[in-house]
Amino acid sequence: MKPDIDIKAFFGRRIRELRLAQRLSQEKLGQICGLDRTYISGVERGHRNISLENIYALSNALDINVSLLFKGMPDDTSEDILQRWQLSDHEFTAIVESNPSLRGFLLGYIAEHKLQRFLLQLPHVSGLHKPDDHDRRARSKSDLIIIYKGREFSFESKSLQTNSIKRLSEDGRYEGYEGRAQVDASDRRPVMLPDGSQIQTTCLLAGQFDILALSLYQFRNQWEFAFILNEDLPKSSFRKYTPYQRQHLLATTVKVTLPVESPFTTSPVELLDKLINTRST
Repeated sequence: MKPDIDIKAFFGRRIRELRLAQRLSQEKLGQICGLDRTYISGVERGHRNISLENIYALSNALDINVSLLFKGMPDDTSEDILQRWQLSDHEFTAIVESNPSLRGFLLGYIAEHKLQRFLLQLPHVSGLHKPDDHDRRARSKSDLIIIYKGREFSFESKSLQTNSIKRLSEDGRYEGYEGRAQVDASDRRPVMLPDGSQIQTTCLLAGQFDILALSLYQFRNQWEFAFILNEDLPKSSFRKYTPYQRQHLLATTVKVTLPVESPFTTSPVELLDKLINTRST
């Protein structure tokens, strides 16, 4: 029988080894990747669980490939989830393909994971974390927060509606794709507007996050993203809402094309720099 492996302790030792090799203090490493020093300390002592986004944040801060964080881990920890569930890749594929709702659910989480990796590779990004959905004191409600040029910016991650996708053509020639993404909450909840009034709605608020990231995977089975500023998203036109409410509620769907068209862009860098310039004036 193989001995049990304390993965948290192993991972903590690796972080400490790599940090000391680069002569970084816990505080400095935490500053680079946007994590608290006490969190770094807890990880290194094997007392803290570590999320996937923090694994990538640490590898980015240490300027190493994420695989190096697991170098030397015993082989019996390499069992993947299909092995654990005793499924072949063909069985798993059949299950996903025969359950469209499961496929959409998985694609949403995979898209967020791919988005995290994409954002951490951008120049001047020094950290990334996922806000606590239950934290009522949070500055904004969003899926991800990155630290870009020393400032925090929030991202909301959404995916295309598969049944909305159209392949565009003119005179028989391929021109691109068009589709729509659902840009709202999963259920109705009370939302407070700037004047202090409340409304029950699924709509997201204007200004609730900085940038919307849309996964375009369903267009051509490639992990591509389109980005747009919150302020450039269409507002709700639902007649049940008052003009004031419509002014502060986002439309529940948004159209996007590939190739992307303004105000969408394939890189968030220009949007982040625009936000910095706007907030500096």
